[in-house]
Amino acid sequence: MAKIESISHSGINVVDLKEAEEFYASIFGGLIAHRINFNTDDAQSGRAVHSDIALNDWLFAMCLPRGELPMPPDEQLRGTNGFRHGFHITREAFGQLIGRLQRQEVPFEGPRAHPDNSPLGESVYFKDPGGNFLEVCWRRDVVRGGVALDAG
Repeated sequence: MAKIESISHSGINVVDLKEAEEFYASIFGGLIAHRINFNTDDAQSGRAVHSDIALNDWLFAMCLPRGELPMPPDEQLRGTNGFRHGFHITREAFGQLIGRLQRQEVPFEGPRAHPDNSPLGESVYFKDPGGNFLEVCWRRDVVRGGVALDAG
């Protein structure tokens, strides 16, 4: 059996690649790592058109959908089809993130405290410019080697 060390990359559909690149770079401090298949012939042949943002050792691929990207109504802050994308940051960085969201005038809910017996401490919830639902939290438990360990 292969031993998974970590997640290498994941993807999200966006409606505007440039806007998404700017958003994820400014809110999460990511760096644009790759832009793939921006050649029109590649795109017309069905190959994915996407950009990758480097967030530490993880690539976050932002992809243009092949068809219409359904979005929930504005009053529903839970993402398309109930999906959410969660990010973990340190407790110390949590306040800095809230400051960036405020400076960038990104509407958000929170911070919301999780129950005392939860591995999560607090979360904030917001949407990217394309309407994707995001959660950013700090964790009470200790994570080492991809495994959550009871810190108590």
